[in-house]
Amino acid sequence: MRAFWQIAKRAFRSSGSGGAKASPHAGYAMLLAALVVFCLIAGIWFSYFRDLFAPDPVPETVVVVNAPDSFKDYVASDVFIGMGFHFDYREHPYAYDVATYSAMMKEAGSRLTVFFDKDGDVLTFYPAADLGNTDFRDSFKNYILDRYSDYIKESSGLPVVIESPLIINVEGVEDPNESDSEESAIMALGYMVVPLLYFIVVLYASMLKGTNVIAGSKEQNTFAAILMTPVPRRTIILGNIMGVWMSSMIPALVLSVLLFLVPVFRPGMLAVLFIMAVLCIFVASIVILISVLSNNVITAQTAFLPVFFVFISVCISALQDPDEFTGVYEYIPLYGQYIGIGKALSQQINILGLLGSSALTLVLSAICILISVRLLFSERFTVSVMSASDRELVKARREARMMEKKKTYLTAKTSVFGYKPKSSLNGLSFGITQMTRPLVLLSVFQLIAMIPPLLMTNGEYLTNVIASLKAVKSVPDVISSGAGIIGVLMSTPAFLLSMALGYVLIDIYYCLRVRFIERTPLASGLGLPKEHILRRYLTGIGTGLALMGSVFAILVISGQIKVTGFGIAAGNMPLFLSFIVMWFFQGACEEIMFRGYMMPRIAARYGLIPAIAVSSLLFCLFHGMNPGFTVLALINLILVSVLFALIAYFTDNIWIVCAAHTIWNFTQGNIFGLEVSGNSGNVSVIHTELGQGATALMTGGTFGPEGGLAVTIVTVVAIALVLVVFRKKIRCGKISRNEDPKG
Repeated sequence: MRAFWQIAKRAFRSSGSGGAKASPHAGYAMLLAALVVFCLIAGIWFSYFRDLFAPDPVPETVVVVNAPDSFKDYVASDVFIGMGFHFDYREHPYAYDVATYSAMMKEAGSRLTVFFDKDGDVLTFYPAADLGNTDFRDSFKNYILDRYSDYIKESSGLPVVIESPLIINVEGVEDPNESDSEESAIMALGYMVVPLLYFIVVLYASMLKGTNVIAGSKEQNTFAAILMTPVPRRTIILGNIMGVWMSSMIPALVLSVLLFLVPVFRPGMLAVLFIMAVLCIFVASIVILISVLSNNVITAQTAFLPVFFVFISVCISALQDPDEFTGVYEYIPLYGQYIGIGKALSQQINILGLLGSSALTLVLSAICILISVRLLFSERFTVSVMSASDRELVKARREARMMEKKKTYLTAKTSVFGYKPKSSLNGLSFGITQMTRPLVLLSVFQLIAMIPPLLMTNGEYLTNVIASLKAVKSVPDVISSGAGIIGVLMSTPAFLLSMALGYVLIDIYYCLRVRFIERTPLASGLGLPKEHILRRYLTGIGTGLALMGSVFAILVISGQIKVTGFGIAAGNMPLFLSFIVMWFFQGACEEIMFRGYMMPRIAARYGLIPAIAVSSLLFCLFHGMNPGFTVLALINLILVSVLFALIAYFTDNIWIVCAAHTIWNFTQGNIFGLEVSGNSGNVSVIHTELGQGATALMTGGTFGPEGGLAVTIVTVVAIALVLVVFRKKIRCGKISRNEDPKG
């Protein structure tokens, strides 16, 4: 027992790697996952207490024209008390004088006019440009006019069945069902999202610790000494599992403490902790088994990735349609834990299902433990008596091979921006990192960017998001549902500014990483020299205007689109300005990720052409989930990316392409009124619509011009011009470079 606890404490307190070179990227992902967990739980917690900090709601003003005495009596009655409306009574003889009613609403600060005609009919007028006004009108009808009708019947002695209507939460209206709707929304998050967060946190914590404790010791040749001790193999395995279990329970406990702050989750927290204790044992057993099978940390972490994806796939499948994953699924390991956490938080725990899934999970853990113990007995063949001189010789040979390999990797095959690697750019881990880092960063920060607008709309958007998630049953549903949510949020300045902040944080991450971790100047590490920033940025603005202006001209001249108007309404100016801010940082962020950071490092390892090809393909794939994505859109995005990569390479900076990228998106969406990679700009200076002979092949359809031949023509011509102009300047000596662009 003493040896067991010594091994457990050793595994818990240290990495167990004995100085092995463990990959830091899983650690970065763990920190990002923890940040997402904190933001989501903080958002849920804030939704309970935001009313303490929110100002008292201002009564919503409604213009009422030709109101009958019965309506005024209804407003003064006890039935109407607490509705939260203020009425501006007016008189006007004409029912369909829209201009007059618009002026009335503007003067009264209202978004709805109710007109009573002499025949007893009721007409409503509202600005339909904002979807919120439509919801407000429907809510007013259900909540006020229908009850007014019941009031009239009741006053006349007619039988009335008054039902509490289900309405959309409207700002300014005190909804008695608001707390119930918010609680149901939070319950839905607890059932669908929180279990996924538990799984992610536990998986990463177990991987970081478990892949090190045995595989790391093997890598440093210290595990043989442990096997030669009189400690039983079973004790070695169980001790390491206990250390990994304690390490993985810490983030689970932290997440549980945050959830405990949400009052509706408190009753189920003990059951959740029991479930997590069992799940952590299972994950620790698997990761220790993988560590026993592996000879070094990198191999163990790579082998754990399929296990990670299996776990997450189970979570995603249960998340898409929770009602189908009940019954027998509650007794199956992993499904049982996922469903059990959701049911515990929603106070619907199935005791038999919980005990059944826990028992089967522990049986599987025991099988993993037995296999690990049996594998350790085979390790005795790797433990041989070796003299000190032999060990030194083997160590020297290994170090010589590593130095030769490191020397090879430190020699840049092609230098972009003058970048020279200061550490090894070794194969598999290097490639995986380059491909996954942008995905992780964008996924995390864009998810966080959705939280403020969801919380700032009194739960209306949040309810719609949850409803959309519940309707998801297939991959096309995921795409369409996500596009619909983003489309709604893109019409809110809060979301655009949150997105801009997320892009800023990503830019800061890359700058700090290059400057303080890689210890490389930003000029060579990211292509951001300090000289001539304004001139280069203005050049990029001109480049972007020329490119998208040419696309727009082709579409107009060919009759694919036609201009229908100009101008931006005063009420849309905040949205328009928010788009400017968002596009400014979005263009810079994507260029820093793909052209500034990724391209020089891949070029140093594999050469210029693979660098341009890989960065362009990944840039394209990151837009592949957007609505309307086609094969032609794939080709065009690759061409645009190649164009920007060549400009960045030949000019030794990314300032130009940052500006060109920003102006490309801004002019496309908010000047010309076209879709930007499947996303609508919502507000634009020029109003356009499709011409009579328009075809998706030319216009790009719902994906926008980037999915049409107009962009293909412009980018191919631009690439040819760049190659001709810059190669001519290099041959003439007008651009000084350390090497030929051919690499």
